[in-house]
Amino acid sequence: MRSRTIKKNFWLNYDEDRQLKYLAYLSNLSEANVIRKLLFEISIKANPPKEFYSAISKMNKIGNNINQLAKIANTTHHISEVNLNKQLNELNKLINIVIERFI
Repeated sequence: MRSRTIKKNFWLNYDEDRQLKYLAYLSNLSEANVIRKLLFEISIKANPPKEFYSAISKMNKIGNNINQLAKIANTTHHISEVNLNKQLNELNKLINIVIERFI
């Protein structure tokens, strides 16, 4: 008696079909077994919330500010420690928030 009693039908485009066939060839498995291995051996994570992308955007902006301060420091051989420390503190706070909420 078969242990698999549920049949699934789905559509693939040409590239997806070619990739599935290639993986089956490489692993010497049937296409169905390749799909089963993918189902159970690869974990798919849920999309992060919108807040995550907002935090990443803020980090990029702070990184740009730090780069601008570094450019000024390299050209004038003078650095504004107050501005640099402010940006670094903001970046560290944001990193801690991202770690606490999303990791």
